[in-house]
Amino acid sequence: MELEQPMAGSPYGYPDWRSVPYVGERRGAGPDEDALGGFGARLAARVLDTGVLIAAVFLAGVLADDAGDGFPALLVAVVVGGYEPVLTAVFGATPGKQLCGLRVVRRSGGGPGFGRALWRWACVLAGYAVPVLGVVNMLRCAWDRPYRQCLHDKAADTVVRRVQR
Repeated sequence: MELEQPMAGSPYGYPDWRSVPYVGERRGAGPDEDALGGFGARLAARVLDTGVLIAAVFLAGVLADDAGDGFPALLVAVVVGGYEPVLTAVFGATPGKQLCGLRVVRRSGGGPGFGRALWRWACVLAGYAVPVLGVVNMLRCAWDRPYRQCLHDKAADTVVRRVQR
C-alpha cells in the first residue's frame, strides 16, 4: 500500500503542506508594527518624564520648605503618585510621550481610563523599587512581540502607539 494524500482539499484528508504555518509565523490580524511605539522613542519618553518628575519634586520641596514637617512629604507623594496616571488618563500621554509622538491606549482600543493608568503607574513604581525588575520592565518592550509591551503594559493591558502626525 502506498501512502498518498487523497482528498487534500477535503475536510477528511490531511491538510496541504502550504496551509500549515511555520513555527513562530503569525496568522490572522495582528497589530500594525509600524504603528507601535519603538524602544528608542519609549526610552526617550521615560527619560524626559523622569526629568520632569525630578524637577517637580525639587520644586515641590523648595516651595514647601517653610511648611510643617509632614507637608513636603505629602506634596512629593501627590506629585509622584499623580503625575503619570492623571496625565495618561486625561490626555493619553505624559509630556515626555507627547514630545516623542507616543500615546497610551488600551489593547482593545480607546483610552486607558484613570484606574488602568493608575495600575500601570503602580507597576512602574514597583519596578523602580526593585532595581533588576525595573531594568527588565524597561527592556521588555525591545523583544516582546507582537505588541511591544513592557511588564507594566501587560499588567494594565495597554499598548503604546505612535501618534499620526
